[in-house]
Amino acid sequence: MMTHSPLRPIRLIVTDLDGTLLNSAHEISPRTEAAIRAAQACGVAFTVATGKTFPSTTALIERFGIRLPVICGNGTSVHAPTGEVLFEDPIPVDLAVEAVRFAEAHGMTPVVYVRGGLVTSRRDDNVDELIAHHEPEPEVIPNLVDALRNSHRPHKIILMHRDRERVVAFQHLLEERFGERGQVVRSGLASVIELLPRGVSKATALRVILDRSGYRADEMICFGDNCNDLPMIQMAAVGVAMGNAPADVRAGADFVTASNDEDGVALALERFVLAPMSQA
Repeated sequence: MMTHSPLRPIRLIVTDLDGTLLNSAHEISPRTEAAIRAAQACGVAFTVATGKTFPSTTALIERFGIRLPVICGNGTSVHAPTGEVLFEDPIPVDLAVEAVRFAEAHGMTPVVYVRGGLVTSRRDDNVDELIAHHEPEPEVIPNLVDALRNSHRPHKIILMHRDRERVVAFQHLLEERFGERGQVVRSGLASVIELLPRGVSKATALRVILDRSGYRADEMICFGDNCNDLPMIQMAAVGVAMGNAPADVRAGADFVTASNDEDGVALALERFVLAPMSQA
């Protein structure tokens, strides 16, 4: 557990969205917003890293005047603030097709993250839950396999069901079938299992941003609340796990802050970014 300031001043803030920057009402608390704006006013850059699509970040880009690229799809794409794709590390098409067929055979709803948004084979209550969490309306394509092979390049796949026990059981099947060829990840909604390309993470995408921008990992603070955030947390000078994070994520962080409903991001920024600046 970190008890001191980092060796170099923090010049970059990177944060996950759901469960981290956003509280349970999917809002940024006034204290957290004030802390981010105070850091920005002192010249600290700010960006976000999410498992969601680029459209889910546009309101934040405008709200905070984000100028750095943003990480989307759990690291499968990096976008300029204008939306331009700067980097892609997508799931292989054959693997995506196999996963879609496997999901549908087991009664799961597949939703594929592609350039520009989401595609799915049917509209149901699972898709409605995604939209309620500020993802864009998916394009419904009944023959999803043909679309992935011919017109829509897959980045990652989520597989959904509202029955939580069924999700857990399917996760084991997915790991047995795809564990050596991809990454099976649980993050965000309890109804969701993700299949990502092997070796891809928010950390690999963040390395792209560092290389492009000139910022360094040892002058960065990163925030997250789940296993998909851990590689990013561990590469930062100050890696912060939210109080609502699982035990293994908290154990892997430099600092455990309060939960996303208790101004956890603000508390860590005040301690590791704003306080050292006021003492300089």
